[in-house]
Amino acid sequence: MELNSIPQLFGINGSCSYEEIRSGHINSTFLCSCGGERYILQSVDRSVFPSPEKIMNNIAKISAAFESSGEQRVTVPDFLECEGKNFADVDGTIWRMYPYAESDISPLTNVNYSCGLAFGTFIRVLSEKSVKLKPAGEPLHRFGHYFSALTSLVGNSGIKKIDSTVMSKLGGLSDTLSQVFTADFPKRNVHNDTKTDNVIIGNKLTVIDLDTAAPGYPAVDYGDLIRSVCQGSTISDSAIRDATRGFAAGLEGILTSDELDSLYYGILYAVGELAVRYLIDYVSEAGYFKGRTPAGCLSRANELLGQLRMFINYGDDITELIYSSFGKK
Repeated sequence: MELNSIPQLFGINGSCSYEEIRSGHINSTFLCSCGGERYILQSVDRSVFPSPEKIMNNIAKISAAFESSGEQRVTVPDFLECEGKNFADVDGTIWRMYPYAESDISPLTNVNYSCGLAFGTFIRVLSEKSVKLKPAGEPLHRFGHYFSALTSLVGNSGIKKIDSTVMSKLGGLSDTLSQVFTADFPKRNVHNDTKTDNVIIGNKLTVIDLDTAAPGYPAVDYGDLIRSVCQGSTISDSAIRDATRGFAAGLEGILTSDELDSLYYGILYAVGELAVRYLIDYVSEAGYFKGRTPAGCLSRANELLGQLRMFINYGDDITELIYSSFGKK
């Protein structure tokens, strides 16, 4: 079926124009202009998400939770329906469509606070509504699993080696994280991909890219958010403070004491895991990160390892900031 015929399945008639959005790593995404209205039209990549129908079922539950929550500050996309479902199956390809959320960032907008507020609210609403999300594939965040895979790859590679000091430090981090996030550590429904690009700031804060939402650790959502707001070779105290306060405001006190204690380790988890995954692509040339050459993967991994060292060095200061933002003494 031609691309121009897909919107008709969602009740959008007439001629449409399309602009491909290439900022994402996985799905094929188009900005679709039809009759003066704009929409996001997207197909789900089965090679990454082999059960997209399960993803769309999760998204339907998330949408229902926000619709019934009365939440005024934060929302999620309003997916159009095709024959009573929030997706269309076209020859085995899952397509979905929703109105484009306009961004409206003024000079006074605190982007980091807004993103923290959005992701904290996302976790709280799903928790308060007791939403039961089902994993639609392999868990996204598994530091120990990825580190074991990297160790095996490095051991079997005759050419590409990784400095033994780096491997030792990553192994130590893996041990530390396994002691914090034990097998019985509680999980909640979380977003699992909390970079700032996944919040559209407009009349409301719209949390997008819901494919990864599943049971997980709020700490790793927090950690990935902090990684996202602290790009580069320096740590921004103001960025961390603003994002943390926003995250706390969105959660409204639902985290337990143990979950609060885990937040700092969520930063190390998110940054360290991403470094490991780039190193896996470097050694194996698996190509998970599209458009990255092996050299590019190694360069990005080294950036993340440098960032990880900074977060470790500033651990006491960050922990104090977390406790202050959440009102824990």
